[in-house]
Amino acid sequence: MNQLDIDRLIPASRQQVWTAWTTAEGLASWWWHTWKGVGYAVDARPGGDYRIEAPVQGIGVRGTFRVVQPTERLVFSWIWFDIDDGRTVEQPADEVEVRLVAEGEATRVLLRHTGPWTTPDAADDYRQGWAFVLDALAAR
Repeated sequence: MNQLDIDRLIPASRQQVWTAWTTAEGLASWWWHTWKGVGYAVDARPGGDYRIEAPVQGIGVRGTFRVVQPTERLVFSWIWFDIDDGRTVEQPADEVEVRLVAEGEATRVLLRHTGPWTTPDAADDYRQGWAFVLDALAAR
């Protein structure tokens, strides 16, 4: 297994960051928020599912929450998919862990994305993708 670790300070309270990760409304405020037609579904409980789908761009991600420790930690599967001519083509499942640490009035997001990647390109692609969405979270 390969892993990618990201450390980002978000200028918001831990509760605000938690809500941004664990509700459809929260995700819509930052995750691919500038794209048209993105759909968000979140059931943030152990065994609950999430789905973020951008049909115009032909991509999405879905998974199941394995660990939900309110305002502290999330662990969920990560299944990237492409939408091609109405067909959904999924990649093998990865795992993402998100830890939230209060730092004064801000929150440090410690993210670990682990997957069965066969080349370093996958980690580089995910690093760019996470930077894109976490920059948006920090700016919201």
